[in-house]
Amino acid sequence: DGHILTNNHVVDAATRIQVVLSSGQEYAAKIIGQDSDSDLALIRVFSNTPLDSSRVARIGNSDHIRVGDWVMAFGSPFGYHKTVSVGVISAKGRHLTHFEGEGPLPHQAFLQTDASINPGNSGGPLVDLSGRVVGINTAYNPGGSGIGFAIPVNLAARVVSDLRQYGRVVRGYLGIHPQELTPDIAEALGLDDTRGVLVGEVEPKGPADRAGMQQSDVILKLEDTSVNHTSDFFKYVSHLRPQEQIRLTVFRFGEICVLSVRVGHRPPRLEQVVPSGFERDGGEWPGLEIENRWAIEGQRLGVSRFEQGVVVTYAIPGGPADQKGIGRGDLILKINTLVLEDVQDYQRALAKLGQGTRPLLFLIQQKDQDHPRFVALRPLSNN
Repeated sequence: DGHILTNNHVVDAATRIQVVLSSGQEYAAKIIGQDSDSDLALIRVFSNTPLDSSRVARIGNSDHIRVGDWVMAFGSPFGYHKTVSVGVISAKGRHLTHFEGEGPLPHQAFLQTDASINPGNSGGPLVDLSGRVVGINTAYNPGGSGIGFAIPVNLAARVVSDLRQYGRVVRGYLGIHPQELTPDIAEALGLDDTRGVLVGEVEPKGPADRAGMQQSDVILKLEDTSVNHTSDFFKYVSHLRPQEQIRLTVFRFGEICVLSVRVGHRPPRLEQVVPSGFERDGGEWPGLEIENRWAIEGQRLGVSRFEQGVVVTYAIPGGPADQKGIGRGDLILKINTLVLEDVQDYQRALAKLGQGTRPLLFLIQQKDQDHPRFVALRPLSNN
């Protein structure tokens, strides 16, 4: 019926869309629906004569694809039309830290392949050896040969269904920003292993907040499904619909709790907001120099005054904090459960907590990120 699935970044902001088939036939097309969170878009061509049904792609099952399976990527890399490259599935469930110069896609777990994917492959099919589409070519790593990414077709099929019906994707919303558990964070929380997802932030007045979810909780299960990694979390959440009632099993301060959350409507994506408007502390551990937010240097770094946290003005290269990605302009909001308002709070927290055997949990708001994250730092005397 003329519907064509492609990447959102291929057609986003387009004023005119022209579709050219391999036969040379050209058609005008219009956008039916777009979803920036999955980078998928649905367009439709209009013709007085029916399209040749033999040109319609057969859809496979990306859940059945295995690491090591052979695949082929179709597209027009660098303008070389009707190009096919061959490779294998290198990994499944990949989450990209950055995409198209933006942050990660929150509802995506990519197939990784070493089949060549380059500019011009976007929106093209990734097919198995039977010619069934298992993915939509989407991204590549310019710093590494043979590292390309495709959207699993099963996820795409769910998105397309909503785009056809509503012109947008209707998603459930929990109001949780998760992060992976590392061994040192797990140890700091008193967990024996890294199975589970750490709650880095709970959106105020969101569904999880209303259900009693707390920052630093560890989600172990969604309903009866174990959540071992953030990819498990995102995959489950991508299936949720507003008004569903779900159970979350969480680890909190050594105890297991069960929370009942009513899924909400996911709000539109918010544009990144850059903060508008910091006595000094040095020391060998954790290798940071800290100032209050209202000091002159804090103003130079563009951090607003009347909020929580102290600002990092210098991280010793190669020091414990630098190794964990903490740098100049970042904010330290909490150490373990102690909220920081000024440098004295920071000094007291290190003096009180820095003599133990466990790593300390630092809640960091990085200057180029929307949401805070936890970082575990182990005192040098305990390394």
